[in-house]
Amino acid sequence: MFIDRIGYGKDFVIYDSDDCLKVVKDIMKKQNIDEKEFKPRSVHSMISQAKWKGMTPSDFSVTVDSYFGSVVLEVYKEYAGRLRADNALDFDDLLLLFRQVLDLPDVLEYFHNRFQYFMVDEYQDTNLLQYEIVKMLASKTKNLCVVGDDWQGIYSWRGADIENILSFKKDYPLAKVINLEENYRSTQVIIDAANAVIKNNSNQMKKTLFTSNPKWEKIMILEWIDEKHEAELIVNTIRDTKAENYSEFAILYRTNGQSRLLEESLIRKNIPYRVFGGVKFYERKEIKDILAYIRIIFNPLDSMALKRVINVPSRKIGEKSLENFMEILEREHLSIAEMVENEFLLNSITGIGAKWIQGFSVLYKWLRDLSKTASVTELMDNIIKRTGYEAYLKAEYAEDEFEGKMENLDEFLNMASRYDGLLYPENLASFLEDIALITDQDRDQEDKQKEDTGYVSLMTIHLSKWLEFPQVFIAGAEEGIFPHSRTLVDSSQLEEERRLMYVAITRAKHQLYITRAHERYTFGNYSANPKSRFVKEIPVEFVEVETNRGSAQSIFGGGANGFSSFGNMFNNSERSPNSGVGNSTSSGSFQWFSAGFKPSTTNKKHSASDFATGNRVKHAQYGIGTIVAIRDAVADIAFSGLGIKKMNVEIAPIEKI
Repeated sequence: MFIDRIGYGKDFVIYDSDDCLKVVKDIMKKQNIDEKEFKPRSVHSMISQAKWKGMTPSDFSVTVDSYFGSVVLEVYKEYAGRLRADNALDFDDLLLLFRQVLDLPDVLEYFHNRFQYFMVDEYQDTNLLQYEIVKMLASKTKNLCVVGDDWQGIYSWRGADIENILSFKKDYPLAKVINLEENYRSTQVIIDAANAVIKNNSNQMKKTLFTSNPKWEKIMILEWIDEKHEAELIVNTIRDTKAENYSEFAILYRTNGQSRLLEESLIRKNIPYRVFGGVKFYERKEIKDILAYIRIIFNPLDSMALKRVINVPSRKIGEKSLENFMEILEREHLSIAEMVENEFLLNSITGIGAKWIQGFSVLYKWLRDLSKTASVTELMDNIIKRTGYEAYLKAEYAEDEFEGKMENLDEFLNMASRYDGLLYPENLASFLEDIALITDQDRDQEDKQKEDTGYVSLMTIHLSKWLEFPQVFIAGAEEGIFPHSRTLVDSSQLEEERRLMYVAITRAKHQLYITRAHERYTFGNYSANPKSRFVKEIPVEFVEVETNRGSAQSIFGGGANGFSSFGNMFNNSERSPNSGVGNSTSSGSFQWFSAGFKPSTTNKKHSASDFATGNRVKHAQYGIGTIVAIRDAVADIAFSGLGIKKMNVEIAPIEKI
């Protein structure tokens, strides 16, 4: 309707996100823009952000103040022209073009005459463009009703502008503001806590929530030793609470990577669960991809793993070349490890993807050689970086998605660090065996979930906004986790984090638990994490604190406190540094390796001279053991019920006791 007035046909089509990205890629190729330097998703994301603000290419040109911005501008110009030529719109255009149509006096008059009253829900989530449209539509009658809660404005990263609701009274000085302050969901204690936290934001509309519900129980603040025991404590609390149905419980966290420990604890206790807004940790694409690399390095006969990674990231290996390659392996009864050593057979591969298969073979041989001397962490880190996988994720996903996937990989690296110190091949064997056990238990649990017991809900706080649960856990209430480390230097972002805490608190109907770890394990080291400032903002009369301040090292152990050995998982890390590897190919898909390249080495945590035969040690996974023999840095350590493990004491996650 009316779109023909601005040069479009009424029979327009709407391009989805994939269609739009293809258009951007085509334009960038035509303009000779390097996709490795300027990621198509990032370019398209900036175009979307410009449209959220109501900017046409001409409007956007005035704001450009960087080289990247100038590149985006040129793409945006052609992008807009391409869509117009195709009589196509993207989703952002549905608002942008409607706003342009409203600039036509007769069109605006049409809407003024047709509609007298306007209502907008979730007004705190509107962007600038939506704000302008609403203002134009209501400009004649002034009969505008908006419903919203500035305390729940948590989507600035999607373009939402909290100022839209905060300035409503200024925009409409005659408006009547009705504060809906009675909460029908939560107990008075939960409401009082939420009020106490949110009042610390300076940029807000003043109000005070209340409820007629009874006070019920105080908020439980559970402070435990480390992140593994934090997860166990949450799950044990759920198990020991004689609830009628597991659906009464929700576990909320700031980032997706936090779900791994919680999932594994739930699996061990045979408690059904569901991850909302995503997939389970070990089913996430990035985890399965890197795991497949490790599987094929450890077991060269694993054809399923080979097929998964040989073209991930894309190496331009076509179906014909891959089929030819797999046929040779099968015909000659060769593993991939044997194949890469056979120059004659490698050269016999035909098809346009032949050289890329040969490149993959070079990469595979290098990684397999590395695995025999490197720690599991070092191997995984090199896979992520040297295969071009990190660059691949950055090119394929928008910035927020990319960051989430890298956080998941960081968590996976951190999990792998507990196998550092074990010698090859036991390190890889133990690592893969434990993951197989976890995932197998998870599948068994899914089969049993047919019983009507409900399931525990796991999700990020952002996804929980419109939901409620009788009992809620907020996990990881530590500085740098929640509030997120990215927000600590920006006051506006920190206020949004506090609004996020308000949302998390008010998801609970009857009982709220807030948990944190005193220490978190990161690549063999424990670091203390301060309590979240948001927890400190809750008055003491509303909370009951349970804490265990013992050192993490002092209680780790095989099955101690009822915890199984494979459940010792770790959280939040920085990827270990690595030196460069030769020159990248033009595709950025994988790297060729120079003969003189020396991979990065794992940083030492101890000196071999710190240990001697007879020393008792504590290991992050295996518990208490005794050194029965040591030569140089390699020790034979006897663990009760587990036998003797050979370890490099300089990098193993052990402490002398």
